Amino acid sequence: MQDIRSVKSQICRIGRIMYERGYISGPDGNISVRIDKDKIITTPSGVSKGFLSEDMLVLIDMEGKILEKTDYKPSSEIKMHLKVYQEREDIGACVHAHSPYATTFAVLRKPLDKPILAESVFIFGGYIPVAPFATPSTVEVPESIAPFIKEYDAVLLSNHGVLTYDKDLEMAFYKLEIVEFWAKILFLSSQIGTPQVLSPEEIQKVLSLRKSK
Repeated sequence: MQDIRSVKSQICRIGRIMYERGYISGPDGNISVRIDKDKIITTPSGVSKGFLSEDMLVLIDMEGKILEKTDYKPSSEIKMHLKVYQEREDIGACVHAHSPYATTFAVLRKPLDKPILAESVFIFGGYIPVAPFATPSTVEVPESIAPFIKEYDAVLLSNHGVLTYDKDLEMAFYKLEIVEFWAKILFLSSQIGTPQVLSPEEIQKVLSLRKSK
């Protein structure tokens, strides 16, 4: 099991970074980390992630049941995180944000499907899907992302935001940054011309680098 104090400190730090970069506003977004096979630490509901303290974080099991006495409730979107953990044993952390450029594509219900950056191909294979619209905080959300979890490490949520996940919180947040930057460059380049995508040969060269790692 991971060191709980260290995980809580990291969640608070990442929450502040997300807030300062404008990836979230108000009580938007949520973060969770799997510290053991069946134990999760999650951010609380209704609290700005930019002003978290460790005592606000909530320890739950894989069913969402609170394991330690607290004055806070788990994130209202925890069902979405739990679905990822249930489907992917390799996943150790999830990050959900409403970052402006990625969320713009989510509002348009457009996947990120233009492989314009080597990084987007290297990390995501050049494609991030859009899940169907689901009412926030309901079981509709995990159901909407279920078809994409095993194949992708990021999903745009229609008219909502973006979810990224990986083996640990640092990597999950790193993927959030890449998604937002990719969406930003695609949006901006589309304003002044037609973004030129990498050719199949160029994509294969990038993917071969990924396979060699």
